[in-house]
Amino acid sequence: MDSNDIYQVSEKLRHESRSIYNRLRSIDADAEFVTHVSEMLSEYPVIANERCGVWYVDPQIAHPDSVYFKSTDGHTGNWKFSLRRANTHIFPILNQHKGCILVDSTRKGKRMPDSFSRTIPIWCAVWNTAVQMLRGTEWDCKVYTPPRVVSESENSHMSTLVPAFADMLLQSGIDVRGLTQEMCKPVRPIWITRDHRLTIPPDFSEAEFCPIICVSASSTRDCSDGFMYVQGAADDHELWAGKLTPQLFWQHREQLLNNKNTAEIVDQVVNMDQDVQRGNGGVSFIRNTNVAVGAQVAATSLSGFDAVISCGEKMDSSEQHLCLSIHDSKKGQTEMAIAIPQALQFVEPFMRNNSRILVQCAQGTNLSVSIALAILTKYTDDNGQFQINERNVVSKQMIQNRLLWITTSHAKATSGSLFERALGLMQNEWRRMEHERMEWEVERIRLKAKISASEKRIAQLSTLYTVSQKHVVMLETMLKGGAKGEVKQAASDVKQAANEARQAVKEVSGIGVADIVEVTRGTRERGRKLLEQCMEEIEALTNGIDLQPPEIMAAPLEALRRGEFGSVNAKGDTSSAGSLGVAKGADEPRLNGIIESDRSAGESLALVSVHMPKRMSDDEESQPEQRPIRRISEQRRRRRLSLTVDEVDSGGAQWHETRVLAGHMDCVRAISARADVMASAADDGLVVIWDLAQKPRARARDMAPKGICRGHLAAATSVVLGTDVVYAGGLDSSVRAWTLPADSTSASDDVDGVFPAREFVGHTDAVWSLALASRVSLLASASADATCRIWSVDSRMSSAPLRATWTSGTRVPTCVSFADDGARLAIGYDSGTVDVRDLAAANTPVTFDCGSRITSIARHDAVYAVACVSGTVHLCDSRTGASVLSTGIGAYPRPNVVATAVDISANSAVVTGGSDGVVKWWDWRRPLTSVCEVKAHKQKADEGVCAVAYAAGGVLSAGADGLIRLFQQQIN
Repeated sequence: MDSNDIYQVSEKLRHESRSIYNRLRSIDADAEFVTHVSEMLSEYPVIANERCGVWYVDPQIAHPDSVYFKSTDGHTGNWKFSLRRANTHIFPILNQHKGCILVDSTRKGKRMPDSFSRTIPIWCAVWNTAVQMLRGTEWDCKVYTPPRVVSESENSHMSTLVPAFADMLLQSGIDVRGLTQEMCKPVRPIWITRDHRLTIPPDFSEAEFCPIICVSASSTRDCSDGFMYVQGAADDHELWAGKLTPQLFWQHREQLLNNKNTAEIVDQVVNMDQDVQRGNGGVSFIRNTNVAVGAQVAATSLSGFDAVISCGEKMDSSEQHLCLSIHDSKKGQTEMAIAIPQALQFVEPFMRNNSRILVQCAQGTNLSVSIALAILTKYTDDNGQFQINERNVVSKQMIQNRLLWITTSHAKATSGSLFERALGLMQNEWRRMEHERMEWEVERIRLKAKISASEKRIAQLSTLYTVSQKHVVMLETMLKGGAKGEVKQAASDVKQAANEARQAVKEVSGIGVADIVEVTRGTRERGRKLLEQCMEEIEALTNGIDLQPPEIMAAPLEALRRGEFGSVNAKGDTSSAGSLGVAKGADEPRLNGIIESDRSAGESLALVSVHMPKRMSDDEESQPEQRPIRRISEQRRRRRLSLTVDEVDSGGAQWHETRVLAGHMDCVRAISARADVMASAADDGLVVIWDLAQKPRARARDMAPKGICRGHLAAATSVVLGTDVVYAGGLDSSVRAWTLPADSTSASDDVDGVFPAREFVGHTDAVWSLALASRVSLLASASADATCRIWSVDSRMSSAPLRATWTSGTRVPTCVSFADDGARLAIGYDSGTVDVRDLAAANTPVTFDCGSRITSIARHDAVYAVACVSGTVHLCDSRTGASVLSTGIGAYPRPNVVATAVDISANSAVVTGGSDGVVKWWDWRRPLTSVCEVKAHKQKADEGVCAVAYAAGGVLSAGADGLIRLFQQQIN
């Protein structure tokens, strides 16, 4: 005999050993053991565990209800408490009989199924813990497991999960208090297997617990007599039993077991029994809806329903009756995916009319429940009232709520693999819709930002065009008026010169017309030069040079209206010298109107120094000194657009603005820098990464961002940089993390968004401040929910990153800052106090009082700089809490001006920012006077400077105007 023959023989023997005859004989042998245990413990009802346990319980001793504890809920490393299988209907039975017997079996290799050894112990502990939480009394909540089946280590791991499962149960909507109201003792599992020889029945009447006796029917030894024993023979019955059901097996037991040709007998039994597809599950209406679920009933019993959906074999459908062809086995899972849309389309008009609808199948426990779950999810709201889910958004919470309605209304609602298939289809739909919703939300935010940027650019260009047009019209008017005055003056001069010449010719012979020609030439030369200067001025305006001219004072304007046209310079002074006269008459009202319009609009009149002559008396010179019109250079224009620096006792050092970073569309709330990399967070919800070592764009001081991080659904209020990760908190109560772009990333005007790589969930309100201690991999967050949380940023702790949560009564933390490489943490509160906590010890924190709400905290070595709403900056020792300065730095003494930001560096240097938009530099050894002051940002809604930081060899400031400025020091 070769190897192929041996293989064929072994396969034949294996197939014969698992024949339907050997399986039914094995089931009958195991059922005898169950009957024996039931007789020994006759005071307890026998309940089968779906789906396998139903085969082992004689219907004569079985309780009408069954339970469903699934083995996969107890698989090692995947322990869970399923609300879909809460088995709430068992509590009335326990209260009535003070215990019960559950029956199940397992395949070869185990003494008992995982549903008995792990799932039921977890279920008992969770319900006991929930009762203890509700009653507030001592209650046995321990996880009891079979000693030689479950190790102590595994038991310990399961015990740590029980409190979280109990919280989930209490928040699920299940009436835990009502179900357990009559419980006098905690529930506890007891195990009986075929290895036990029960001769004396155990007595649990005096026990301190309510027993749930788990009977494992199958044996680990071969206990056959004339057949080949199959351990756990009833498992996966849909693969071997065909249409044979447990009810038919027990009804025709003798006939099936006395004939080895069992397959033919099974076909005969099924064909003879006309009610093989009729179950005894009954009909139950789901909660307060008009949807009922149950087993198939006779046609005469359908008169009370307006629409019926039958699941099972293919039949003819009608207007009120839909028949869905779905096999009640694993093979029917694909058919279920096709049947659900058909059922939803059929039932919609009946749901609109509030009609009574019945969903039925053979047993009322599998197919009908799956279709009913889809109907309730699609056409009902959270109160059970009709409401079409137009957007087809299926959330996990919706599925869970509808499932609880069914399981609490219909005891046998969670049986069958097709139910799992329907649930999986809905959950996949929910995941798909959630993914699409997030994509659309991100796209909406991106388009909104793009539209906002475009509108801002259009507004800027429109303003630029309007200002340019006004300036051009103004100069053209002045040019026309000057030309007319020059012509009249020249004509008068020529006429007078001609008369004088004629008189001279008459009186003195030999004097010719040379002098007269010279006078005319001089007048024309002055007109030509004036025209050239005006044309140069118009060209300068149209080329965009100096579009924001200095303001002209009111006195020169009044002088212009009165006709006293003196020269007007950038300071608003008037001069009696001039070279251009403006004739009064028809053109004067037009000029005055233009001046009045420009003045009312807040515009300045002159871009350069315009010189006009005032009226001259007869004894004054007719040829005044000429002062040329100057064109403003590009270098001078850039200096004029720079911010003004008021130097106060600077010792020859000045801070000059070197760069302007414009990458946000709204107020920049926070900045964080590390080496030459900076991150900024703003009200537009974006976190922008900047490379400060990057060269600015040609002929400009700004530069493109290195990366843009998206993900926050509201304003980003805080940011902190790590080595290769940036963390940001926002008004959406989340803390999100992004991986920094690679160093090779080239800056451009259009940088792709980067979605969060990680999210820290726990806060319930806005996150105001973040602090990072890279050495110990800790992240601190302060939130408006009155908590300060410590997170681990170590990737190995990603599943449970929260390390600690601190609260301080009614005080709300506003800012945080680490010290000593993460050994201590300073927390500022709205009450004006700062706590310095030692993370390694549980001692009382060091506290110092600053008097008013804390807005910012910065640290250098052992010194904390604390900014307050009062405008004062306090310097404190982080170890003792003592003040370094007795009175602090009165940075912003003016009323209604808040010290919003502070940073401290070496050499006693402190930089502060205020709500008035002014950045100030201080030497805290001489705190009475600032070293330097800069009006850095424009005010917007009582906000100015929002953040300052020492970085890149200078100082960074961020403000409400959406800009970030870099200042660097220059020594004179």
